Amino acid sequence: MINTLLIDILRTFSAEEIKKFREMISSPYFNKQTPLIKLFDQIKIYYPEFRNEGLRKEIIYSGILPHKKYNYGSMKNLIFDLQKLAEKFITDQEIQKNKFELKKSLINTLQSRKLNNLCEKNLKELEKDIMGKEIIEKDYFLKLHFINELKINNTFESSKGNINVSDKVRSEYLDLCFNSIKHLKKYYILAALRFYNYVITNKIIPDTDKGIKDCETFISIYKDEDFEDTSLNLELNFLKMNLGKITEDVFLKFKKLVLTDLYELKADKSIIFAYSVYLISYCRLKYKTDKIYLTYGLEIYKSMVMHENFNDSSGYMSMIMARNIILIATELMEFEWCEGFLNSHLNRIHPDYRESIVLFYNAFKNFRTGDFNNSLVFLSKMKSDDIFNKNYIKELTIINYFELKYFDLLNEQLETYKKFLANNESLPDSYKTEFYKFSAYMNKLFKSVSGNKADLSFLKKQILKEKELLFKEWFISKLEETKKQ
Repeated sequence: MINTLLIDILRTFSAEEIKKFREMISSPYFNKQTPLIKLFDQIKIYYPEFRNEGLRKEIIYSGILPHKKYNYGSMKNLIFDLQKLAEKFITDQEIQKNKFELKKSLINTLQSRKLNNLCEKNLKELEKDIMGKEIIEKDYFLKLHFINELKINNTFESSKGNINVSDKVRSEYLDLCFNSIKHLKKYYILAALRFYNYVITNKIIPDTDKGIKDCETFISIYKDEDFEDTSLNLELNFLKMNLGKITEDVFLKFKKLVLTDLYELKADKSIIFAYSVYLISYCRLKYKTDKIYLTYGLEIYKSMVMHENFNDSSGYMSMIMARNIILIATELMEFEWCEGFLNSHLNRIHPDYRESIVLFYNAFKNFRTGDFNNSLVFLSKMKSDDIFNKNYIKELTIINYFELKYFDLLNEQLETYKKFLANNESLPDSYKTEFYKFSAYMNKLFKSVSGNKADLSFLKKQILKEKELLFKEWFISKLEETKKQ
């Protein structure tokens, strides 16, 4: 008994479902066998684990039929019948969650019973409930296809046997048929776009070149008008961005779609958050060759802050997001906005990090405005318990030393920094590589300032080629200054 399929099903039940199932099997409509009720009552004593010697078939059987000798065949049939009722119960529970399928089944039943007026009434209700909810409703276009199919069937049934069907009815019937096909096509295109975006963003394409070619071929099959609907346009632009085939103009339209249209359409905020993060990641990549994308990145962050769309699982804004907002805002000299953000949203940052994030902002603000001594003062007050912020603290400290010409301290800090990187196992290799580059280029820059300017042009070329280098613009500007001296 302990290892039966029936027990496997019952282990998945919540306490409320156990109660509802008991009500179901007590109803003569579903069950006319009293022993099945007794069987369940014997079993449910051991909910939720259902692991007890009391669940042996012989013991359970004696509880159901105390005056009868144990019969294997009879017990097997009782367990099987209760299992079938449990299967029906979980099926019904699942169906009840899907209001669309329930209504669709009702309409099909009404059609088969020739209850045309009631059928039309329910069809209108179903359509009204779905229309205009493209971003909210799952399988929106598939549902529109099914609604059209129901309309087609209803029109056909209403006109069956009538040899004087009007041209208007014939035309409406054909329109329904064409629309049904269009909705099915849209459903297919959207499903394909989402699949391609999923495999690219999750990096699960075995053959990357072939996968990208498949994506590009898929896009080329269809015309622009095939992607006019919001969800299709959204996924198409997302795919183009993933493929690196998006122009600045299309990127801006995509950004508006995410930051304006989706909010107006009342899309789930978690969906908007996900798209916003992807847009920011793209801005981060493009900024290396086009500075305007830093501004676009801040605009996205501003939208997320304005709509309060930034909480992580803890209920607070992630420290990485707060840090990135400050880094971008201070680089763009958006101090007034950044201070307003901190004043209004500091309570949305975890209490343990509030002081740290304010100090982080002031350190970078003073650095950007040329007050390097004050920047060092704020950095010295920061706690370096966040391993990723620790790197920013060390690197900004080194840069401030360079600006103040504290070369002995700079040299000492560089050596400490190298040891920190070498001995820190919690940092991912990708971060270590990035920070090793910073250390190496800072060493070369320091040497060039100390008198060896022969390789400045070559060093500049090397830095310009770097895709992942912190303070890249600062390095270039310092090389330019050194070259002029």
